[in-house]
Amino acid sequence: MKKQNPLIIKNGRFFDGTGSSSAIRHIAIRDGLIERISAEPLDERGADVIDASGRWVMPGFVDTHTHYEAELLAAPGISESVRHGVTTVITGSCSLSTIYSDALDCADLYSRVEALPYEPVQSLLKKEKTWDGPAGWVDHLNGQALGPNVASMVGHSDIRASVMGLGRSTSG
Repeated sequence: MKKQNPLIIKNGRFFDGTGSSSAIRHIAIRDGLIERISAEPLDERGADVIDASGRWVMPGFVDTHTHYEAELLAAPGISESVRHGVTTVITGSCSLSTIYSDALDCADLYSRVEALPYEPVQSLLKKEKTWDGPAGWVDHLNGQALGPNVASMVGHSDIRASVMGLGRSTSG
């Protein structure tokens, strides 16, 4: 694998994500990791340089409420969220996840709660879902070309449908 040049982002208004005041900073990135943040200019020799004068530089956004489980199967790059600066998505919101239940029950839950068309979701899950627990879901994600970081919760409807059966978990 070809070694990448370090990246310097200079003169950007840097927001560190802690709530403290922003400031003009220079950031060195090596191998995809922030190596240094400095108020003073950095050595640019051998680096690719982006002049961020007049622009904001921030660590990214965490989207705490997504329903991306099926989308992570169809398009793991989640490019639209990444395009908007999202660096981490959290799945498992609104009682939904695809951790324990089989593909048919997951599709039913998503079509009810999210008003998604059943057939496309069911077809996708039937084709892609090979796990039946958290470790398998994590293994699946680790094998994907993910765009953002992914943190997952386990939805309680997923647990109920898996343990009690979909009919008992959705009846009054």
